[in-house]
Amino acid sequence: MMHFTEKVESLKARIIDQVKPLIQEDFVYLDLPYHNNIGDTLIWEGTLQFFKHIPHRCTYKSSVVTFKESRINPKGGTILLHGGGNFGDLWPEHQRFRMDIIQNYPYHRIIILPQTFFYEDQELMKKDAKIMAQHPDLHICARDDKSFALLSEHFSDNYILLVPDMAFCIPKQVLEKYRVNEEDKTLILKRKDKELPEGSIEKLQPAGKNIEIRDWPSLETSEPPSKKLFAISNNKYSSRGMVDWYAHHIFKNKLLKIGVAFVSQYKEIYTTRLHVAILAVLLHKHCYFLDNSYGKNSTFYSTWFSDLEGISFIK
Repeated sequence: MMHFTEKVESLKARIIDQVKPLIQEDFVYLDLPYHNNIGDTLIWEGTLQFFKHIPHRCTYKSSVVTFKESRINPKGGTILLHGGGNFGDLWPEHQRFRMDIIQNYPYHRIIILPQTFFYEDQELMKKDAKIMAQHPDLHICARDDKSFALLSEHFSDNYILLVPDMAFCIPKQVLEKYRVNEEDKTLILKRKDKELPEGSIEKLQPAGKNIEIRDWPSLETSEPPSKKLFAISNNKYSSRGMVDWYAHHIFKNKLLKIGVAFVSQYKEIYTTRLHVAILAVLLHKHCYFLDNSYGKNSTFYSTWFSDLEGISFIK
């Protein structure tokens, strides 16, 4: 069995070993998560930290909404697309953007950073696979064994890699800036979106413990961190560059601070969100991991966490 430090370092090393050789020139990083899900913010921060390990520059960063075609060299280059859990048809906005980039830039190297693969519509999957097969330099990073197997089967004309979540590249000193003192209480993290699994996780409540049932704080509040970002976006005097600047320098760091402070305060954690488990591992906290609606968490656990002391999966 591996301990927290050893596991995190091994996953970070795998990311660098697998992805670094693919980036042989300056690049752009697209589909940044300008929303309130802290999990995507952890991926975002981890990706930026990963960039410090490569000798090339990121020349442009944008979200789906702020993307400007004029910032992409039409003659070629390297495009990185944000990782996460939206490859497929569950979160269609990001998949549509991904497909547009793949079709519009056939002369670029495109790297899809670690993603969980899931389609409900098999015909749509075949359609997407056919389009992706036409791109000569498309590299897709699968975030777990199951995604790797499915991509290798259905997207075999592209380059498929098995790579851990980019959040493992966040260094300890970044997290320690936002860490708070631990209290004697237990978190049951119950997500409230379409990935919530069937059944009530409240039944897992350990007897005699100080328990809080929560989701990410940024998703519970009536004043989410993205409110000011949207206000800037909707201001007729704001440019897309202004929105990107605010998102990168203010919004991201605010969400990161909220997320680390939130998870670090608990002594024990039960979670249906993947990145609460990942953040618990980064903070060296014991965690009980439960599945989401389509098996993303269980496959991630079996791929990367089954030999990790301090994290347990509950079926």
